Parts: sequence; C-alpha cells; structure tokens
Amino acid sequence: MFTLLDHIATETGAPRIDIVAISGETNASLRTYGWRRRPVLEIGYPMWLILTPQERIVLLAHELAHASNGDARHSFIVGSALHSLTVLIDVTAFDWREGDGLARPVAESLLAVLGLPIRGLTLAMGLLLFRSSQRAEYRADELAAHVAGTPAMTALFDTTTTTAPSAIRFLEASALTVTPEDLWTALRSATTTVPPSERERRRRAARLEELRVDITHPPTYLRIEAVKALPYTKGRIPNSDMSAIDKELETVVLRVAQSIRENAQSALYS
Repeated sequence: MFTLLDHIATETGAPRIDIVAISGETNASLRTYGWRRRPVLEIGYPMWLILTPQERIVLLAHELAHASNGDARHSFIVGSALHSLTVLIDVTAFDWREGDGLARPVAESLLAVLGLPIRGLTLAMGLLLFRSSQRAEYRADELAAHVAGTPAMTALFDTTTTTAPSAIRFLEASALTVTPEDLWTALRSATTTVPPSERERRRRAARLEELRVDITHPPTYLRIEAVKALPYTKGRIPNSDMSAIDKELETVVLRVAQSIRENAQSALYS
C-alpha cells in the first residue's frame, strides 16, 4: 500500500502519507494530525471493495491531490481554524439525557447559547470557502486523471453514482443481521447485483443535480464533463495488481466489520 501511495504522491506533488486508516465508511478522505500536520489517509473499506484496481488508484490520487491542489480547507491556518471551531461546536452542543438531573440542562443551555457565535462564524467561513473548495475538487480531479487516466476517473464517478448508494443502504440495513465474518462477501454480492435499469436511473438522477454555491463539491456530471475534456487518456501509473494490498488489508477488515456492527448496536440505544 505505502509503495503505491509513495508513487502517487510523487506524481501529484503531495507529501508522503504517514498513516493509513481503514474505516467502515463508503468514502475516502485526507486529513492531518499533530502540530506538524502530518497527512492521514482514511480509506473506507466498503468503497475500496466495490472499485476496480484502476479506480482504486484514481481514488487514492484524488485524495492525495487535496494536499497539493490549493484547497484552503487543507491549509495550516484555515484548516486549523475549522478544526478548532468544529471541536468548540461539539463542546457547546446541548447534550442532556434523562437521569442527568436538573442542573445539567441549565448548564447545557448556557453552553448552547455561548456556542451560537461559534456556529455563526463556522457558517460564515464555510460560505466563504465553498467556491474555493469547488475549484479545488476540479483540480484534484485533474491531478488524479493525470495519474490514472481519464477513463479511470470517469469510471470512479460512475461507480460512486451507481454502486456506492447500494453499499451504503446494505450496511444500514444489514449491519446487525449479517455476521462480521460474512459482511464483506454479502456486501460485494449486494453491489454486483444492482439491475442495469437501476444503475441508469441513478445516472439520470445525478444529471439533474443543480449547481450550488453552498456546498463543497460541484455536481458530478459537471466534474465528468471537465474530466472528459482532459488529454490524459492513459495514466502515468498503470493498472496495478492489488492482490498484495488486499492481503495486507485482510488483517484489519474483520475488525472494521466488527466496528460497523458495534456502532449499529450502539445506535439502537442512543
């Protein structure tokens, strides 16, 4: 995994990845940790499982590109400010449950009131950064297509549009009914049996998405059009054999499945 990531980092101009976290999310993301802001790549195993080898490469390239595409949200000052505000929002959120006593809701109410300016500032920063974030997404798409090729990038968009929703729904519905040992086999089966008519319906629905200035990502169909206009028909990193990486992940994917089940059980009592 790290050999491939080092290769992608070199091609995208991103820093080397120190930590890879495997999660139960149907997504992937790049964030930083510590005062030195070292990069941490989170790979959602459900997403990883439904992708082809070349789609996996372009997914990794897209996430690493966020470290070199000028995204203000990943910069030291703005990124640190947003993180601090997010923590303060969590601290000042109203949190009272039955049995906490009478004094607790009063204190929680005061904290919630004190948190209103923090929420307002976070909203204002978000509105100012949305346009920059959308430009950064286009730039990350371009860098990823340069690494893995435009066909892989458009294929990734199609998979996230037509297959990822089925993975999300399966995990929501089956996290408690399927054993952790069988979860990934069942997930693969659920996502490979989506009817072609349903896949096409999802593609048509995605093309109806409106352009908005208050979200971080542009509509997928606009990103596909932008990628198709790029000249990178062949990527700089060829189709790789993922068997060695899949072997590495075998040591953690059972724990990921168990955590998904535990989170679903906890949600029943929250």
